[in-house]
Amino acid sequence: MSNRVGFRIIAALVAIGSLAAAAGAADATPTPLSSKYDRLVTDDGWTVTLKATELVVNPMSNIANVATSREGWISSKVDASITGKGRQPIQSAVLEQFLVIGCQIDVSDGATLGLATSFGPSVGVTISGIPAGNLGASASVSPSISTKIRPGRINEISLGKKTLQTDRASIRAKRVRVGVDGCLGPTTVRIIARLSVSSPTADDTINIFSSRTWL
Repeated sequence: MSNRVGFRIIAALVAIGSLAAAAGAADATPTPLSSKYDRLVTDDGWTVTLKATELVVNPMSNIANVATSREGWISSKVDASITGKGRQPIQSAVLEQFLVIGCQIDVSDGATLGLATSFGPSVGVTISGIPAGNLGASASVSPSISTKIRPGRINEISLGKKTLQTDRASIRAKRVRVGVDGCLGPTTVRIIARLSVSSPTADDTINIFSSRTWL
């Protein structure tokens, strides 16, 4: 690829990133998302219910003022309950909450885009504001976790995991900071809640999904 062609591609990406950054700055207000709900009756007679409420995504202008970084916070609450009179005892039930995040264009392979420094080998995501105790074995850093994601793929990051000790449980994450670095173009997020229930005769899982929105 000639230098001229390469320059045009980089210039186009910079233009896209500038527009995205400007749009993010202009739309940096909380975006409430619709609550979600689902239920099922297991084969052995238990009624399992899952709800996701208080869903908010708030993009913010990143303090680095660069087109390759996104910053914002998210809030959500997920509730699970098991009711009824099942024919078999519940052996285990686990409530989980996830953030699904996607980056369209990865520029972390060393492209400087006119900046003084280059990026690392892949897009980086940092999430802070969640106690490590809620994240299970996947949480190796507190009070924030970091991970690498690949562009063009959907990446699922744990926001909390709780084993039910009674017939109900909840997880609330309020104003959790999300930072994405090394990504140019749209960055989208979605919140997922999952409830898994197991008895001697049946295994059941419910998933509910928030709307997709921009970070």
